[in-house]
This record gives sequence, structure tokens and C-alpha cells, in this order.
Amino acid sequence: MGAKHHHSSVEQLQLDLAAINRCIHVLEEADANPQDIEVLTVHALALAEQIDELRWSNPAKALGWLLEKETHRPAARKASGAG
Repeated sequence: MGAKHHHSSVEQLQLDLAAINRCIHVLEEADANPQDIEVLTVHALALAEQIDELRWSNPAKALGWLLEKETHRPAARKASGAG
């Protein structure tokens, strides 16, 4: 699997996971059947596991991805609220 295909696969799985999470949220807000929510939750966890497996199939790239995410994070505010 090429690097570009690997990246697009992870991105697609992340989009799928986000969609499932939105569905779960809507069902929770609508006070839907807990079993329906549980089924979607299990599916979301399986997708998250697939994402991790793909991402960590190349540890060097995964570490680069983590470092990239860390360097693009906004600076945290101080807990005291001061400057």
C-alpha cells in the first residue's frame, strides 16, 4: 500500500468515524433506543481501532504524525487566567 493511499485510507476512516459519532450524538439527544446507540458505539470503536492499526503500521510515520499534531496545537492558556 503506497503512502498516499495509506493516508487517504486513514482520512476516509476518520471521516466515517466522525459521521458515526454525529449519529450517536443525535440518537443520544433524541433519547433513542440504547441498543441502537450501543451498536453504533461498537462500530465507532472498531473504526478507531482500524485507524490506529493503519496509522501505526509504519511507526516512523506515526511518530511524525503525532509530532506534527503537537506542533500545530494552539498554545494552552494558563489556569490562573493571567497573561
